[in-house]
Amino acid sequence: MAGLTKIIDVHSHPILPYGPGPPVGPGQPQPKWSVERAISHMDEHDISACVLSDPDSANHATGQEARDIARRVNETLADIVSRHPRRFGAVATLPGRDADAAVTEIGYALDILKMDGVSTSTSIGDVYLGDPQFTAWFEELNRRNVTLFVHPTFAKATQALLIELNPSVLEFMFDTTRMIANVVATGAKKRFSNIKIISTHGGGTIPYLVNRIQMLEHAFGVGTGRLELSPEEVRDGIASFHYDLTAATSEAQLGAILKLVPVSQLMMGLDFPLMPKSTFAPAIADIGRYSAFNNADLQNLSYGNAGRLYPALKARIEKSNEHNGSGSTSAAEGTPLLRRGTT
Repeated sequence: MAGLTKIIDVHSHPILPYGPGPPVGPGQPQPKWSVERAISHMDEHDISACVLSDPDSANHATGQEARDIARRVNETLADIVSRHPRRFGAVATLPGRDADAAVTEIGYALDILKMDGVSTSTSIGDVYLGDPQFTAWFEELNRRNVTLFVHPTFAKATQALLIELNPSVLEFMFDTTRMIANVVATGAKKRFSNIKIISTHGGGTIPYLVNRIQMLEHAFGVGTGRLELSPEEVRDGIASFHYDLTAATSEAQLGAILKLVPVSQLMMGLDFPLMPKSTFAPAIADIGRYSAFNNADLQNLSYGNAGRLYPALKARIEKSNEHNGSGSTSAAEGTPLLRRGTT
């Protein structure tokens, strides 16, 4: 049985000097990151490309400050891609508290910077995705058929409940679960069905709770002003997400998630540089030896599924491989392909 090879890692974070950066927990410093460190990590683990995201960076600010953070992050990521087009993809961050500014940044990021998609956090200001305050930019993403990468954060209301554990240990899993449940229960997943949403960490606890959610949501209702959904509609909504397998590669996790979605909706994520280095090789090995995966499944998990969600990145990789035969780095990869815009 072949293992994973030429991986497209959809869950990778740059550490940039704009905004707070990826959520790491109270008092914990951001890890060191550079393009060179990332490429070294990729080469070590047979990763052909990483999709860079900084989903939460502009969501803690408002007004012009938030717009400036989002613009600087997006132009920086686009510049990295322009210099290393076959090694990196990048998804835009948004000033998520400002609907009009978010719509404007979507247009700039996708039309001018030619970014590969959009990212955001599970909640913004303790309000979870699916809430009407996000309707304007969800409508824009839906109109454009965008891939939306959604990363957990930790809401203020939960910080007293961390029991002195880093939020990545437990809270990120519950936070992801709340986001998925809210996007489905509010009807947003069905209304904005053209958006291809990637939920991280194997969906948190969703694979284990989907039967309970669909049964009890129908029995007890979804809340004031929401549409009543049948158990089948609840399950279909949850099963319409795509899931990355960051820290979700054990037999128990894979067995549960494969009862919810087909292999075609799963992809690899390693969460560099936030996950410990010691986790990368074991996660890749877990997938390679899982008995339910055949060679075609492993190829799709390596790069096929991610390539369908990020077709421009796939095209850049294939173009480079055509030019270089073996797929080695081309001299042109160090040449910027676009000019950075102004803030």
